[in-house]
Amino acid sequence: MRQEARGAITFGTVQESPPWEGGRVDSGGRNLTKKGYFLGLAVIFVSSYSQYFASGISLLVGAFCVYGISLATISIVSGAPVLKKALRNTVAAFRIGLASFGVFTVAGSVASFLIVAMLKGLDPGALTVLQKPLPVLDMPHGTAWLMVGASILVVGPCEEYMFRGFVYGGLLSLFGSRHWFFLAFVSSILFAGAHLYYAVVYGVAALIPFVDIVAIGLALAVTYYLSGGNLLIPVLIHGVYDATGFVGVATQPELGVRLRGALLLVSVLVAVLLFLERKRGGGPHGLRSP
Repeated sequence: MRQEARGAITFGTVQESPPWEGGRVDSGGRNLTKKGYFLGLAVIFVSSYSQYFASGISLLVGAFCVYGISLATISIVSGAPVLKKALRNTVAAFRIGLASFGVFTVAGSVASFLIVAMLKGLDPGALTVLQKPLPVLDMPHGTAWLMVGASILVVGPCEEYMFRGFVYGGLLSLFGSRHWFFLAFVSSILFAGAHLYYAVVYGVAALIPFVDIVAIGLALAVTYYLSGGNLLIPVLIHGVYDATGFVGVATQPELGVRLRGALLLVSVLVAVLLFLERKRGGGPHGLRSP
């Protein structure tokens, strides 16, 4: 391990310029303005919420409303710079992605446990609503199988482009990478905010799934930043994670839980191995810390 430049630590022989510099998006010199950023952000949220107010629409139309309009808008205002870095440092991103998922998911589970304990003391009845199924998972088995594939091929890529590529990457471009972790947290709060239906269904108990969403958002944002903008691995982790929920609907809930548990177990093991590797002075090639 050696320090190549101030504020950047690299491992191995990969040497690249910092992914975000001085509020400029890496898209052929096009600047992302605050006005353009907030316009894109507004479109993302309006599109995301539109699905909750429109009943009887097909999956295809719903996907266009939620993703198509947002993707077109943010690509126009930012020049789609994230695609130029989407495959950067993939091997390193794979390792740090799993490790981050394991660490932040465990941390989120601990926080959720504390919230459950608090709610039991203040309002035990608030937890009973968690038995309600999520509207997004209330579908026939055949449709659930379709959503397994859609999670990996559509939902994961679109939401990572939107929330890690544009929302988080935009914050880094506008405010710089000095406070990259705080910006990752802000972007994760925004990511959770796009899942407003939890609050509608679960009320105050929605704090529990919101914490889990923030934790996952942090894991994916950390992966995106430390890999220098890799989107492929966040897309795969996000897509597989969502797919396990739909597998549970298509088959048995226990299978979905087991698959998600297996993903978490593997991720925690990778986190432990990566920690031990760092302790010995090694590290995955291409990782960059602020």
